[in-house]
Amino acid sequence: MENINLALTLLLAGFIIVFAVLVLLIIIITIYGKIIQAVQKKSAERKQKKAEQKAQETPVKAAETVTPVEESTTTDNDGGIPDEIIAVIAAAVDAVYGGKSHKIKSVKRSRNARSAWGNAGVVENTRPF
Repeated sequence: MENINLALTLLLAGFIIVFAVLVLLIIIITIYGKIIQAVQKKSAERKQKKAEQKAQETPVKAAETVTPVEESTTTDNDGGIPDEIIAVIAAAVDAVYGGKSHKIKSVKRSRNARSAWGNAGVVENTRPF
């Protein structure tokens, strides 16, 4: 009878300790999540304030008139790239650099010796584990 009482006492103490630690972990994780959310919210507010200050500091540029591009595949450049593609590349560069001063000096085609299937094989065989 004495062994059964000892076993039940140890069993009950084990359950209480395990569940107490689980509840403690839940509380710690919840508090950590709230701290991270608060930090992220403050960071987002700071970024938004900086963006607003930057928007107020930089004058608004007048909208430039855009003339429609004619449907042609003729090129004036050396690489044989259509003017429409160069315009798209220039628009992408402008979107990335925004109000900063930038200039596109040249646009060249990539000289890739492999076919699309060859590139896929290289990517498949060199992918990290």
